[in-house]
Amino acid sequence: MSPRHLLKRYLGGRERLAQSRAAGWLGARLHDPELWHLGRRSVAGGVGLGCFLAFIPLPVQMLIGTLLAFLMRVNLPVTMAAIWITNPLTMAPMFLFAFKIGAWITGRESHLTALAFEPSFSGVLATFEEVWLQLAVGCFVCGLSAAAIGNLAVRWLWRAHLLYKRRQRRLSGEFRRARRPRPK
Repeated sequence: MSPRHLLKRYLGGRERLAQSRAAGWLGARLHDPELWHLGRRSVAGGVGLGCFLAFIPLPVQMLIGTLLAFLMRVNLPVTMAAIWITNPLTMAPMFLFAFKIGAWITGRESHLTALAFEPSFSGVLATFEEVWLQLAVGCFVCGLSAAAIGNLAVRWLWRAHLLYKRRQRRLSGEFRRARRPRPK
């Protein structure tokens, strides 16, 4: 089964999304064929955009993803699916990893060993003031890395699948020619 048919089966179509009430504010922009095209560039761009946005530590990833998918003209359902790499199970490990990368890049990793936390709004605000730079830098670097890896992986896997299918067609054609009786 080709990647295009597999994605169509699991992601659905624009008709199903257009009928939902949540998509009403998007209007005619939702019917742009580029947002639903299941080509190599569009899907790879959607995965890259979704992987980048998955590392944004804000609860508006889906809204930002929708707007950027419209602007960049990449596959919208693939972008939304890739954003959900960040889910309640993966969020803490991803952002902790991004924080550690950011602390390493900014050189402020030893500064945080004696960080005291007070369970109040002012305590959370004080802690955030200490860690925001490391988290922002780490999320940006990890998001760019994940986007590049995701985009290149989709392009490479798509190409490998096409080459495999071409080889299978070629081999099946050779097999048919070998079984055909030769004229005398």
